[in-house]
Amino acid sequence: MNRRRLLLIALVVVLSAAPGRGAARDMKPDPPFRWGGGFSPNMAADVKDLPADPGNTEPLWELKLGSHQYSIPTLDRGRIYLAANDAGVERPGFTPTAGGVVMCVDQATGALIWRLPIPRYFDGVKPPFHFDQWSCGVCSGPVVEGDRVFVIGNRGEILCLDREGQANGNDGPVLDELAYMGITNAPDAGLKPTDGDIIWRYNLIAELGVVLHDVCGSTLLVAGDLIYACTSNGIDDRHDKIPRPLASSLVALDKKTGRLVARDDEKIGQRMMHCNWSSPSAGQVNGKTLIFFGGGDGILYAFEPPPPSPGSDVQVFKKIWSYDCNPPDFRMRDGQPVPYSTHSKNRPDGPSEIIGTPVFHQGRVYVAIGQSPLHGTGRGCLSCVEAATGKKVWASELVERTLATAAIADGLLYLPDATGNLHCFDAGTGQRQWVQPLGDKLWGASAFVADGKVYASTEANIFWTLKAGRELQVLSRTRLKSTAITPTAAQGVLYLPTQRSLLAIPGKPAAPRTANARPASN
Repeated sequence: MNRRRLLLIALVVVLSAAPGRGAARDMKPDPPFRWGGGFSPNMAADVKDLPADPGNTEPLWELKLGSHQYSIPTLDRGRIYLAANDAGVERPGFTPTAGGVVMCVDQATGALIWRLPIPRYFDGVKPPFHFDQWSCGVCSGPVVEGDRVFVIGNRGEILCLDREGQANGNDGPVLDELAYMGITNAPDAGLKPTDGDIIWRYNLIAELGVVLHDVCGSTLLVAGDLIYACTSNGIDDRHDKIPRPLASSLVALDKKTGRLVARDDEKIGQRMMHCNWSSPSAGQVNGKTLIFFGGGDGILYAFEPPPPSPGSDVQVFKKIWSYDCNPPDFRMRDGQPVPYSTHSKNRPDGPSEIIGTPVFHQGRVYVAIGQSPLHGTGRGCLSCVEAATGKKVWASELVERTLATAAIADGLLYLPDATGNLHCFDAGTGQRQWVQPLGDKLWGASAFVADGKVYASTEANIFWTLKAGRELQVLSRTRLKSTAITPTAAQGVLYLPTQRSLLAIPGKPAAPRTANARPASN
């Protein structure tokens, strides 16, 4: 793969990767699940019996995908929901366009249940837009709640999909899925049970006037009756201007209808450095829900959810607090602004935006700053603030720029940075316990913690397993065929996504397959 393309598109992993993890659970429905199988973006799971050497463990199955995959799978009631590009889609009447696809497969076998291909815009993306051109596909992690699946497509649309696909009929009001998928009148090209079913869609470009940049990489948040979405508003195709500086960076939609309910009015675009990519998160603070959002201006925001309103007027989020995640000398030095790094002029210092997802944990919010991999490595900062007030608890500049989201377990926080260092901090004090060089740069994945193990990967296709805890101990180091994305886990199985496939790796020897088990397929 072209190195420039890899550098540019790798940033989307943590956008869709700043994940909450899939805990082992029974088959009953649960609240909204995303980034694995949990509501929180914390990259940790309460799962046991996972492999200590995944790269040398025979997988239960491997699902071949396209040429690029940057979305963290979501596990829900025996199914896996994931997204990729459309290079691997084979369907009568469909021709891959370097667009995307949302898929639902069987958790036990990897067999296809349904998929929704999303072609690129047929007339191309014209200036000032600069997105959906790198074959990234759908980079947003699917969110599952009940019988609905919510995701941001590669064309800048928020989609509400039927959990069953077309298997239970074509539910409206959207009935033009064939046209949406770009299906022609080829023989046997009609709707099939294995096609996706769109309930409603909301176009961020048409409705909000935002100018998307590179990818729609963030993952949605479902909280109460609302869906919260980062708009991916960014700079223009020349990386010179912000075409829509007053456009909203965070919005809330009615999850049943897709109606716009609320938006922010913080004018983040006027201070934005590159784009808004961070995924929103939420937490219960003193009995009330707060929405946390990492801005493209490097500032962490806490908003109050909009109150219920019977009218159609769009409300404005009430800001509770904001916190600048950039230390003062990142922004100003000797009375002058410190320049921001760009793809054409890399700078090791200067301010950075927030790309990873804010993690709410035990009354605090943890988040780090970073930039596009094309901007090179440089100074970063990991911040811990009080969720109720936004006051600083601690901050560490030992972490360089990163796109990753924190993993917190047993009082410890694990976070890789773009230089390829994996850090372990005391989550309460900010004291670093250890740092492990991983041997190559890392921007395509966050660390994942479960079963006393820390899983991490690098651009050089090296997959690491370390022992979780205050003492540094490497358990295994193996080379994969493709670069790994942030994994998730459930019921003793590690689900490891790479750019080209999804592997189900058991922690214990697999039981013999039954005669009627379906093989993995795409």
